[in-house]
Amino acid sequence: MEKLERTTIYASLGLRPGISELLWAFRKKYTLEEFPVYLDDHPFQLYERIKAEMKNGMKTADLVLMPHYMLLRLKSEGLLTTHDSRQADAFPKKFYDKSMNWFAAGVTFMSLAYNSKLLQEEDLPATLDDFSSPKWRGSLGLQSLTASRVGNLGAQYLGFIKKVVGDKKWSRFLKSLAHQNRPKAFDCIDHLLQGLVDGEFRLALTVYSLAYFREKTAGSPVASFEIDDAPRMLTFTSAGLIRNAEENASAHKFLEFLLTEDAQKIIASIRGIAPTRPGVLTTYPFEARYSSRDAFHPDESDLEAMPKVMETFRTMKLP
Repeated sequence: MEKLERTTIYASLGLRPGISELLWAFRKKYTLEEFPVYLDDHPFQLYERIKAEMKNGMKTADLVLMPHYMLLRLKSEGLLTTHDSRQADAFPKKFYDKSMNWFAAGVTFMSLAYNSKLLQEEDLPATLDDFSSPKWRGSLGLQSLTASRVGNLGAQYLGFIKKVVGDKKWSRFLKSLAHQNRPKAFDCIDHLLQGLVDGEFRLALTVYSLAYFREKTAGSPVASFEIDDAPRMLTFTSAGLIRNAEENASAHKFLEFLLTEDAQKIIASIRGIAPTRPGVLTTYPFEARYSSRDAFHPDESDLEAMPKVMETFRTMKLP
């Protein structure tokens, strides 16, 4: 009897609401495949786990499904292997790596958000300079820019805003956060959203769509918004195969499954993530419009610029 390989998947916590359906759909489609092993955690924890397991010769993930910046990091460190997808041509070229190391499984976004019980739309800032107003003292929150142990999408988003507005306006904004309007900082965006819902502050600067929609779907008083100076940052949740899985046929099969119309329809039902396959639509209002013509961040140039951005945050003693 042929020995069946088993796929081990490490994925971000935000995907938990829909991952079970994806796993069962894969098992139903490929009845002779073993049911995949699945573990979820924060991006930094998954990265450190993979590195430690590989260093010590232990079994690790075959496939990862995480925020795009982490796939770019894994690729840059030579930790991913290629997958020659038969479906790549069905997707816009920017939705997969030209060397076939990663594939965008879904679109997510970073955004501003507010507590709709404590603020009205007419009270929201219209420009980045408006955040310097004394009215925002004690009213802002964000994911820690310099000390988060779980991920740094918040830092990526503020780095993206620098690209939008330029150095001078961005510096004024950061100075207000470093001094008179210093925000309350949270390690995790989920905790940031909980603080917003609980009224610890009125406006969050670094909200991730998967966390945001969990609260919104639960009926919490949260609303996302964007301004010209701080538009929503479109990004991906991406999938790739860890280097050790190069010969694991089951892992290659699962990655290929993620790109199918059936799997993309399941992804379209997970609140906070939208499908990447053209023609498949979310089953709910996603709040961010996107197409293949849009820019998605971070890209490799953004990651190259991040050390300088992080040094600016540390120099200004931002949380």
